[in-house]
Amino acid sequence: MTTSSPARPHRHRFLAVLLALALSFFVVDGHQARAHAQANGAATTPLMGWSSWSFLRNHPTEAAMKAQALAMSTSGLVNAGYKYINLDDFWYLDPQTTVDAYGRWVTDSTPFPDGMANLGSYIHGLGEKFGMYLTPGIPVAAYNQNTPIQGTSFHARDIVSNTSGYEANYNFGSGRMYFIDYTKNPAAAQAFLNSWADELAGYGIDYLKIDGVSPNDGDTQAVADVQHWSAALNQTGRTIHLELSNSLTPANASSWQQYSNGWRIDGDVECYCGTNGSPYPLTDWNNVSGRFSDVVPWIGKGIKGGWNDLDSVEVGNGADDGLTLDERKTQLTLWAIENSNLTLGVDLTNLDSTDLGLLTNPEVSAVDQNGHPARAVDRTTSQQAWYAPNGDGSYTVALFNLSGSAATAAVNWQDIGFTGSAATVHDDWSHTDLGGFASGYSVQLPAHGSTLLKVTPTGSVGSTAMSYDIVNTNSGLNLATSGTSIVQQSADNGLDQEWQLVPLGDGSYKVLNRTSHLQLAAPSSAQGAQLTQEADDSATDTRWRLTANGSGGYTLKSSADGLLADVSGASTSAGAPVIQWPSNGGANQQWTLVPVPDPNVAYRVENLATGGRLDVDNDSTADGATLLQYSDNGRSDQRWTFTKQANGAYTIVNSNSGKLVNIPGPTTAAGTQLIQFSADGNSNSQWTLVDDGPGAIGLKSVYDSQLIDVTNSETAPGTAVIQWTADGGVNQEWSLVP
Repeated sequence: MTTSSPARPHRHRFLAVLLALALSFFVVDGHQARAHAQANGAATTPLMGWSSWSFLRNHPTEAAMKAQALAMSTSGLVNAGYKYINLDDFWYLDPQTTVDAYGRWVTDSTPFPDGMANLGSYIHGLGEKFGMYLTPGIPVAAYNQNTPIQGTSFHARDIVSNTSGYEANYNFGSGRMYFIDYTKNPAAAQAFLNSWADELAGYGIDYLKIDGVSPNDGDTQAVADVQHWSAALNQTGRTIHLELSNSLTPANASSWQQYSNGWRIDGDVECYCGTNGSPYPLTDWNNVSGRFSDVVPWIGKGIKGGWNDLDSVEVGNGADDGLTLDERKTQLTLWAIENSNLTLGVDLTNLDSTDLGLLTNPEVSAVDQNGHPARAVDRTTSQQAWYAPNGDGSYTVALFNLSGSAATAAVNWQDIGFTGSAATVHDDWSHTDLGGFASGYSVQLPAHGSTLLKVTPTGSVGSTAMSYDIVNTNSGLNLATSGTSIVQQSADNGLDQEWQLVPLGDGSYKVLNRTSHLQLAAPSSAQGAQLTQEADDSATDTRWRLTANGSGGYTLKSSADGLLADVSGASTSAGAPVIQWPSNGGANQQWTLVPVPDPNVAYRVENLATGGRLDVDNDSTADGATLLQYSDNGRSDQRWTFTKQANGAYTIVNSNSGKLVNIPGPTTAAGTQLIQFSADGNSNSQWTLVDDGPGAIGLKSVYDSQLIDVTNSETAPGTAVIQWTADGGVNQEWSLVP
């Protein structure tokens, strides 16, 4: 068995630029699609457990695995929620030469003399769950021997068409696994995977990691591999968590959601910087801090049943972790606020008592398990605030100091979603109530330090969420109020027809009327019941899920009963009731979001990839001054008003200079840096607001249809704001923050 190098050279960190530009959000006609997670009963919350790779690496043994399982049980980690003991790579013989009678991998009996079923039984006996590992494809040895496929008349060569290309395998290297041709003989291909899944289920596995199953790893049929392995595991009748690795592509997020329970968003967190074969140090700050950028395209992709995986948590062995104590807290804080799997990579038989306290902090673990991913207010600075609404009126806020020296990090309540209210602040790490704060909170943090807070507004609360007209696709009329009832009405530019979509953090929204400040509600579970507006009662009857239909519209589904907002009788008449009805695919159940900026509000225009603000260089008031992104500084040159034009487009006017966002020249050249210029009535200063999903808009030029863009998603203050053709990148998405 090859044991040459513990490092896996196939894995590299992909630049945030490539993620944001080339692989960004899965978009259907401009809308981020939300798929349903795989309904196999696994991963209702993010996984918590341990994996052999970081510490045991290419030398796992039965004895070592049992020792780690025992240590997890006796240390208190199991009681804190950690359940999975996952055996990673290097447990099997070379599939180029050795397979079982049905073409599957063979356990290496030297390190695992009692076999996998015995190991699974031992782990289960401790109240834990057992996980294993493989890479996609069919072994070369199976093809060469033309092994039968168990329970069928088919053979290995019935499902291979290409013997010159190989799936990834990291234990023994390339040349071990052929691609399965799922179209050559579909029944045979699925039967082969079913037989393998049945064997693994017979070992008692509760988790399977498939490595190398990503377009980034050269798997040209990654989605098909995942789909067929998902079916194979599900047909076993056993609940098995399917985890994908590594550096999965955000562009295929809907497939990962549909067919798996977790996906690695990045390369390995390990630094592979130990000497003389030592796994220590396990990681370093650079490998941890890179996740602050790399997670951005994935925020919101994790949903109940399938979660983003930022890779192993290297906290547990004190100085051997490769991180300072503050850096260890920061790693756990970031993983928790992004609802990542918490898979420990440390030696559980040698736990550091301080680290153990971090790992078993119940308030931090609860943030991870809550399933409300956070996003950054502004990533153009090293002192960052990340936040998520918790759905109960409170917010999770993490403050980070990513610089190498002590500094103050701060958050303003307006930036995280609410106004008109003070808030109480609770420190999750120390379990301490810190008191009430009028407009925000700041704290001095050490180098690479962090704090994790629960922020609860007190008193009357207003929302800073963006406003929309919600327009019925069938009738072209607006969602509107009539007393306490909901109807459709002709557009009248009134606030009673404007709605704020207030995120609740789990993918659902409150739909808040601008005039009444009441919320769209389903008053009962009765089919055909007319929708109403009601005060917030924190119940599901005022929570709605918006699902993109692929044609520029959405359905609005009640979280209370699963029925859709529908215009009664598909009426096109003003005043027709808006009711709830089962999904039927009708246009009267489809709604478009039309962003409506308030003409009396000067907004900060915030880039969703970087958090940078649209800014005029050097606070200039001159025609021709260039536009760039800059950190939030509170100045008027970062404030913009939106003035509607006769053609429905807007001019975007700087509050400091009175000048307009303008394409110089004008030119249609992609990459041209935008400027400010005096109003002249020309179309190169006019922009349409394109819905990019709740809380996100594209700013599209009337002149040449290009979008306002931050160059390469770079986070540096001063990065040019340009025009660029639509590419689905998050750096072309903006939010308007009052």
